[in-house]
Amino acid sequence: MKSSATPPPSAERTVTINLHTLVLIVLAVLLSNVANYLFAGKNKHTEFEFHDNGLPQKGLYMIDLARPYVADVYAFEKEVRRVSDKLTIPPEWLMSVMYSESKFDASISNHRGSGAVGLIQWMPATAKDFGTSVSALKQMTHVEQLTYVQKYLDRVQKKYRDFESLTDLYLAILYPKALEGDFCYALYASPSVNYKMNSGLDENKDGVVTVKDIDSRMKRIYPTAYMISKDGKPAYETKETLAGF
Repeated sequence: MKSSATPPPSAERTVTINLHTLVLIVLAVLLSNVANYLFAGKNKHTEFEFHDNGLPQKGLYMIDLARPYVADVYAFEKEVRRVSDKLTIPPEWLMSVMYSESKFDASISNHRGSGAVGLIQWMPATAKDFGTSVSALKQMTHVEQLTYVQKYLDRVQKKYRDFESLTDLYLAILYPKALEGDFCYALYASPSVNYKMNSGLDENKDGVVTVKDIDSRMKRIYPTAYMISKDGKPAYETKETLAGF
């Protein structure tokens, strides 16, 4: 005779199933937390791997960061200088905004799913407006894409105004209409979807991305390029910049 304290087989199966379910849930939660930690940490530390060490003794500002992606570095540097000359801006500005948008990966797609691609993150509608497409741009070389970069920035410049600073050039890519505003001009505000997609630009974390936020960001990340005036001369000189470090 079985003891009354012994559970029936069905009860044993129920307990076993519940334990397995509980273990799976716990493992799922742990794996999720680990994944979030790893991805969050990665995004936090590699959003900008660039450390501004001033102007190099030889070559173009930030050109070393472009080397892993550019097949012909000489041709790329030459084209960056040509485009910058046509737009009457320092090449350091153009290098900075391209790195900010794509890290010089001409085939990269926006990780947030906006559909933007390329050196300055072309949106599908914008690419179409210039007689191409995001799929075509992804197949272009860096030099070929720079031709379209010039066309785009030239059009923005003619529609709004000349670019007088690194901040102006970045606004021309990010939000051209902001070129008409002052430092208080708001590009994105919480809780809009656009703000959520661009919340990383909110330097003071007040729920609004303003021109001042963009200016502060450019100055923080690219101090050397930021301090170069439109005529291509550093606004100030230090031992570091003179030594090329």
